[in-house]
Amino acid sequence: MPDANTEIRIERHRSYVEVRSDSFNEADRTVDVCWTTGAAVKRYSWDEGYYMEELVVDAKSIRMDRFSSMSLLDTHKQYSMESRLGTVVPGSVKIENGRGYAKIKFSRNENAESILRDLQDGHPLNISVGYKIHQYEMTEGNEKSLPILRATDWEPMELSVVPVPADAEATSRSEPTNENVEIVKVRRSVSDADKTAHITETTPMNKREAAKTYKGSQLEALAIGAGITRSNDETDEQLSVRLLAAYDAEDEAKRKADEDAAKRNSESTNGTRSAELTAPVTTVVNGISTAEAAELSRKAVANERKRTNEIEALGRTAGFDPDNELVRNAVDSGTSVEDFRSSLLDAMVARQGSAPTRTQVETRGMQDQTETTRKLISNAILHRHGIVDKLEDGANEWRNLSALDTAKELLMMRGEKVRGMSVHEVVERALHTTSDFPIILGDITRQTLVSGYSGYANTFQLIAKRNVLTDFREVKMVEVGNGPDLEKVNEHGEFKRGTFRESEEGLRIATYGKVIGLSRQMIINDQLGAFTQLIGDWGRKAAKLEGDIVWDVVIKNAKLKDGTPLFHADHKNLAGTGTTLDQASLEAAHQAFRQQKDIDGDAINISPKFLFVDSSNEITAQKLINGVYVPTTTGEIVPQVIRSLQPVYEHRLDKIATKAWFLFASINDTMGRGLQYAHLAGNETPFFDQRVGFDVDGIEYKIRHDFGAGVTDYRQGYKNPGVAR
Repeated sequence: MPDANTEIRIERHRSYVEVRSDSFNEADRTVDVCWTTGAAVKRYSWDEGYYMEELVVDAKSIRMDRFSSMSLLDTHKQYSMESRLGTVVPGSVKIENGRGYAKIKFSRNENAESILRDLQDGHPLNISVGYKIHQYEMTEGNEKSLPILRATDWEPMELSVVPVPADAEATSRSEPTNENVEIVKVRRSVSDADKTAHITETTPMNKREAAKTYKGSQLEALAIGAGITRSNDETDEQLSVRLLAAYDAEDEAKRKADEDAAKRNSESTNGTRSAELTAPVTTVVNGISTAEAAELSRKAVANERKRTNEIEALGRTAGFDPDNELVRNAVDSGTSVEDFRSSLLDAMVARQGSAPTRTQVETRGMQDQTETTRKLISNAILHRHGIVDKLEDGANEWRNLSALDTAKELLMMRGEKVRGMSVHEVVERALHTTSDFPIILGDITRQTLVSGYSGYANTFQLIAKRNVLTDFREVKMVEVGNGPDLEKVNEHGEFKRGTFRESEEGLRIATYGKVIGLSRQMIINDQLGAFTQLIGDWGRKAAKLEGDIVWDVVIKNAKLKDGTPLFHADHKNLAGTGTTLDQASLEAAHQAFRQQKDIDGDAINISPKFLFVDSSNEITAQKLINGVYVPTTTGEIVPQVIRSLQPVYEHRLDKIATKAWFLFASINDTMGRGLQYAHLAGNETPFFDQRVGFDVDGIEYKIRHDFGAGVTDYRQGYKNPGVAR
């Protein structure tokens, strides 16, 4: 069977996810879901009309990469971490018997807690999955069945909790808009039987015959191709009459265009001779001529398109997508624009009343111009205060505006009248309405926070292993003895068992944070520079906090679970007597390092790489390791194992009462054991949230950082207590 590759435009899809309530684990905060069954659903394409979509559910057809870090969102909102309600548990995704399963773990933020309580109380949980089609395999339809498009390459994009479950039929009630359309490759398959039918049977119906013959969904698809949508309660016969009238109008327009072209051609060929044109024959049916019917049909189509466009435009302005149930019902039921405007106002009031303390933020359907303006203003303010180096094209016009002037401009762009307002009223309107101002301030805060956090240098990352944990429970590490060593199998085929056990050592994450406010006075006084400085300092302090926590494990000589400190004579990683930093003491330390053994008594065979010192030993360490001199005797030669060490100054070591110094192996040589630090999955950098404040007359910002550190082995470090200061 021959194949033909084409492309079609389809609306991005979402479908219902089955929540397996019996799997809900309250203690672990998890529940299992079935995110696909591959069942056929009716869809619509701009190019093909209606079709049946089937998802091929197997490992080869589904792109699973996104599941490794997929979040559970609040109603498909992707603009803020506040919308994240949980995550898909890594390793829980599986395909069985043509179905896709996964386990969801809920976060501990306020919104997730509310949904978790609903689950505990027995309320059903509606979840929707958004997915992207990369390629279809198509089987052509006929008069009795719709075409079938089998998704042979598709990708789940995100999971969301939604108030109303996705309805597969709802996606095919009307023609989709351009804003939510993507291009998909289709491989068309034509059977030998179909080829024979084209040759041996009569010529297929033309569009007029189809308009008279088709019924139901086939007739609807044909009508949509002519720009006509079935009205509420309109019968097949009535739709057929309108469709035929539209074809008449189309033919009439084409005939006139042909006549005009013929006339122009005749005049150009014969000079001044005028062509005699035959007047069109007018047919009268039921008192209405063909031309009049065509004009009435054209006007009806134009009015319907205008009504649909105006309703969807009003919906977008209020933050409702064209696929929102309120908008779709208004379009499908023939609601007038004025009636929709009234119902839209009621919906906006209800939405604001349900969350009075939250900033109203547009979620989807944002106009490109609005998004671009926000980004340019953010870039201008960040550039003015030295947070970013590059001033984007178009941002210069915003760079020299004060915070108050920026707030005024944003209000005026939304149609607000600011003339006559006091400065306090301007700021209040900018902060308490659907203005873009809070969103821009949030973007500035995020970028400044990350910039400050990333710009702080920490030394512990050279010697500590990074972990990403999904919750706040203690995580145990695995301790390996001679398990990796392979031994010869004897003649009886007996394999020896290696040592492999869970360590007693572990680590857990704790939460750190603070709340500050950006007051109206700071905005009016144009003190955004001071505010960004404060936020940047917060970012740096979050990074500094990480270093303090990790190095506290070393400096305070944290105890392991057996009660023995990290550096101890029993661990053979502590010098018996503190000495000055010199070649002899380094050689002794290196030898002790080399003699460390694993839990089976075998040498671990790693060497130190980093020499950590305080300020009193910084220059000594550099001279000892990097100094250039010519030895006069063999005994003066500095061994390569010493010269290969990398001296690192760590200011926190100045807290120790003596001039202590440390040797550590590189994290690349320790098989992930030794010092450990951890971030919470999804919050690897400091997280912030914002709201219009009650304690602060402006906006409150809560900055939170989840971090932890610990030690899981003592063999990767060595301490010399040093001498008195």
